[in-house]
Amino acid sequence: MAGLGGPGDTIISMKQRGFGYIEIVIVLAVVAAAGYLLMQYFNSTAKTVEKLQQDRPLARTKLAADQATLTTVQGLVRSYQAEKGQFPPDKATVVGLLAGPPRFQCPGNDFEYDPATGALGLTITDDSRC
Repeated sequence: MAGLGGPGDTIISMKQRGFGYIEIVIVLAVVAAAGYLLMQYFNSTAKTVEKLQQDRPLARTKLAADQATLTTVQGLVRSYQAEKGQFPPDKATVVGLLAGPPRFQCPGNDFEYDPATGALGLTITDDSRC
């Protein structure tokens, strides 16, 4: 029985033993540290995005510019009403009072017109949508 009890038996049994406790603990520590660092990174990124969304000065500026444009259009509607004695009959007539269609800064923004009252309003009023 050549393979039993000989020096080669010890080498084979060492190779088949697998990972020891120390190796498993080291791997777990590395995975835990990497997980912690990733969690810190994602939390800081989420806070940065949240802060940017709260501070959106550019979006507020665009919305303020759109409101100023709307105020100008409202002045033209009032002038039309003072001259003709009635409000423009529809939105197309209001746009016709302008040199060209209004250029709003917020993408997709437009105005709504109520011919009964002459009231104008923006379709986008929330600066987070600009």
